[in-house]
Amino acid sequence: MQIHERERQMDFVALDHALRPHGKVRHTDFVLKFWPGDYEITLFPDGRAIIKGTTDPAIARSLYARYLGA
Repeated sequence: MQIHERERQMDFVALDHALRPHGKVRHTDFVLKFWPGDYEITLFPDGRAIIKGTTDPAIARSLYARYLGA
C-alpha cells in the first residue's frame, strides 16, 4: 500500500531515534526503512510511504498514523 502524504518533510535522524523502540530502523538521506512486527514501512523525505505486509488501506493508514503521525 502506498500512502501519499506529500509536502510533509521528514526528519530521518529524529524518526530513527523515535522509532527504534518499536522495531528495526535503517536510513540514508533518501529513504528510511522501518520494520514494526510483520510490516515494512519505506518512507521518503516528502512524507510518501510504502507499507508492505497489508493490502488493507485502513491498516496501512493506521500504521502510518501510529508511527509517523497523522
